[in-house]
Amino acid sequence: MFGIKKPVTESNPDPLTEPLPKQVQGLIPPLLSGVDVPIDTRRSSATNSTSLMNELRALCRGQGVQAPGIDRQVGPALRAVCGIVPSDGPEEVRVKFSRWVTSVVDGFPTELRLAVLAPLGLHEEAQSRFLNDRVDWLARLHDRGKRTIRRRIEEGLTRLVETAVEPLAPVVATDPENGWRLVQFDALLRLDGETPSCTERRTIRAERDGVDEVTWSITMPKPSEDGTPGDLEVQVLHGVELIPTERPSLRRVLLRLRLPRPLQAGQTHQYALEVRVPRAQPMRPLYVFWPERGCDLFQLVVRFPVDELPAALWRVDGAFHYDLDDDAEGTDLIEVNGIGEVDVSFPNPRPAHGYGIQWRPWAPDWPDPPAPRKSPEQGMEWY
Repeated sequence: MFGIKKPVTESNPDPLTEPLPKQVQGLIPPLLSGVDVPIDTRRSSATNSTSLMNELRALCRGQGVQAPGIDRQVGPALRAVCGIVPSDGPEEVRVKFSRWVTSVVDGFPTELRLAVLAPLGLHEEAQSRFLNDRVDWLARLHDRGKRTIRRRIEEGLTRLVETAVEPLAPVVATDPENGWRLVQFDALLRLDGETPSCTERRTIRAERDGVDEVTWSITMPKPSEDGTPGDLEVQVLHGVELIPTERPSLRRVLLRLRLPRPLQAGQTHQYALEVRVPRAQPMRPLYVFWPERGCDLFQLVVRFPVDELPAALWRVDGAFHYDLDDDAEGTDLIEVNGIGEVDVSFPNPRPAHGYGIQWRPWAPDWPDPPAPRKSPEQGMEWY
């Protein structure tokens, strides 16, 4: 498994079939049948650690969370810890499982977090249906051998199980990625200028005392056909100071933002950034927000040039990454208003899902773009 050709021997055991470490075994009683347990990111008294680890390993061997019929692949231990009930269909199972995993690994070190998300098919750049490809991606990213990556995956899954089953006392998080949530995220994407630009305004709320930094991640565009790396220009408008960044993957950049003063639990703070696509660099026709933590409200406004309205425009609501791979036209079509704008909002967007809009640009060889039409009730209305 995990793309390793070396045979399994006593001196080279396969961690996918090895017994769990002693520190993980027997932490809690066996699974109680017929009991629906709500989601808990730290403990579940109805979860057997050995069963939970085996079910996670089995899910890694397949397509992970992207697997069709995932409701038939998750066992009783995962159902208990994720709060999955018998009436949940495949999509609801994906949502609950993704929410549990992402909420737990949010506090892991970056390398360990990736070692959990990638094999489970939850990382945006590791969406292959084949586990070997996902392991290869991790090996290239960290410049490590596959055997080392396998050990890191096993360590990540062990940590995930420990967090699920071990009765931990509350602790104060010191990692800047913890201790706050998004109250509101407002984005204004302007496509009517010399180059696309987006003003992103975020309101955060501290959930512990002493929050003085937050993180904000962006995915760089893919390289152009001539191999030129994709790039984005980021400028702070107000509310934070940009400090050294991290690059957890080839295309993903993690920005660290210092607040003017530490926040106490319950306090809110607003900051704004502007992101620009460099001149002459093409932009894929979509804007999608992928929440990595709790968010109460996401609102998006897109302004198109009135003489270059899109041929089609649709909402992206709770999508997975592979849903957007082929740019297929969606079914939730929306209309541009009379001044070339469209606005959408998404209350309580779920982590590991995509929200926003996608469009098919108008081109000279396609039918003419929509023209204004008079309406007796509303004057000028655009279609």
